[in-house]
Amino acid sequence: MAGTFLVIWIFMSFVDKEPFINLGLHVKNRFKEIIFGTILGFVLLGLGLLILIILEEVTIENFNVNKNKLWSAFLLFLIVAFTEEIMFRGYVLRNSLYSFNKYGALLISSILFALAHSFNPNMSWFTFLELFVAGMLLGISYIYTKNLWFPIALHFSWNFFQTLFGFKVSGQEFYSLVELEVSDNNIINGGEFGFEGSILALIFQLILLVTIWVYFEKYKSKRQLRG
Repeated sequence: MAGTFLVIWIFMSFVDKEPFINLGLHVKNRFKEIIFGTILGFVLLGLGLLILIILEEVTIENFNVNKNKLWSAFLLFLIVAFTEEIMFRGYVLRNSLYSFNKYGALLISSILFALAHSFNPNMSWFTFLELFVAGMLLGISYIYTKNLWFPIALHFSWNFFQTLFGFKVSGQEFYSLVELEVSDNNIINGGEFGFEGSILALIFQLILLVTIWVYFEKYKSKRQLRG
């Protein structure tokens, strides 16, 4: 992960000849986006867990409180969120916008994001589709704001609460605060890939993707009318 930062810093410094912060890391007036993205991930994963419990797809068996593992998971998924967002949204999407329209650039960066997870355990065509949509969701705000703090916060929160609530993350198992019993591995609960391999996750992501797109398009139209 440190190597990723170094490579991108070298490209920004010597190829793009711009400060690293120009990838979209300016923090001025972005605190609300960080809070919103973090809360949003918690709410979506909490709602998903509740729905799966109601549907009897999963059952809470136990709680496993380990402060050291909790902090380790927090730091791990924070680093993952920063690394992947800087790479796929901050660098790939940002530079693609110079050559393609915003939707073409978003498409390219999302495909590459999904492909980067191709060797994760328990991948399938459906989980690839989910990761592609996740890339679209994480990139949609960036094409309007050119800022990474919302996608970083949402990415971190989604992964962090997914593992805390007892799910695997992209097919990989990490520390969980909640220990779940899965009735049967299927497309409803996500099975061995985790919640993001479920139809619920895909529905949540599509709704949020469209909502964010509509919000920014309306905001852009209002600004054009005022201007």
